[in-house]
Amino acid sequence: MEIRPHRQNGRFYNDPHDSILLRLKNMLKTIGLIARYRLSGKGRKEGLLGSATVIQEWTERTVPRPYSDELTITWLGHATFLIQVGGFNILTDPVFDEISRAAAGRMVPSPLQPQDLPNIDAVLISHNHRDHMDEKSLQALLSHQPHMCVPLGNRAWLKKRGFNMITEKNWWDEVTLERGGASTLTLTFLPASHWTGRGVFDTNKSLWGSWMISCNGTTVYFAGDTAYANHFKAINKRYPVIDVALMPVGPNEPRHLMYDAHVSAEEAVQGFIDLGARHFIPMHWGTFMFGFDTFKLPIQRLERSWHEQSIKLAGKHLNIVKFGQALTLDQPVVQPTSSLPSHEASL
Repeated sequence: MEIRPHRQNGRFYNDPHDSILLRLKNMLKTIGLIARYRLSGKGRKEGLLGSATVIQEWTERTVPRPYSDELTITWLGHATFLIQVGGFNILTDPVFDEISRAAAGRMVPSPLQPQDLPNIDAVLISHNHRDHMDEKSLQALLSHQPHMCVPLGNRAWLKKRGFNMITEKNWWDEVTLERGGASTLTLTFLPASHWTGRGVFDTNKSLWGSWMISCNGTTVYFAGDTAYANHFKAINKRYPVIDVALMPVGPNEPRHLMYDAHVSAEEAVQGFIDLGARHFIPMHWGTFMFGFDTFKLPIQRLERSWHEQSIKLAGKHLNIVKFGQALTLDQPVVQPTSSLPSHEASL
């Protein structure tokens, strides 16, 4: 049976036991703890020391091609990817600048700005939190006239800001785009375990989720923001073959407050195993100062968990990409690992 969001009194919930009040309390506790941590000596000591060197080491600015028939994935930081396949250009959760310097300063600048991008055919939004649906970044894409694919409850917000091609979806709904009959792009909105709200009073009035991108036999899963839950296994039943999974790996700490909204790096690995995907690309780390995570902590925990789960991950591939780095997998995606860049599974 397909997982469906629970809806009551105009608000969405992961299930009937989901609590908005608990989430708001956890959010306030998290903000307080993080503020004290950053002001403490330990927080300053464990910050992004030597940031200029780290940024240089972790940035590889790739100028994107106008289009690509083969699957090419470029990570722009946080949950923003440029995905090129079958002649289509797709952007996920675009955020190019700061969202709030005081609350969550940006540690690594976006390697590309809107003017550097090829023409964008579709923009996929996982949910309306400001670090995933950023008004300034989206308005910079208006000239592209992209097809906006969003969860239920976001059409009016986008319409007010000048977008015309808007498709709202519930979990398991599809939208299909075509390019001259040569390529067909199918975008399917799928479950996740999260919440929404741009302020206190609109909490959960719009839906959240993940996306499957299918084109010419290639499948790419974009997980959005999510806690660990049974939706990964449910998605595997619908999509037994997933070529690439773009998975969040943070924030990890403080775990007792993050667990119901964000997977840890270890839970991301388990979610990847549940999905049955072939390639893992981590996201949602190192870009903004969220939680107690130091810059490399999510990747260090990811690599350790990957090693610990090595038996279950036999034949799978961990691809840790830099900010702005393009990963190309020749069509069909089922080519051997040797087609991957040499940075696979390395820091």
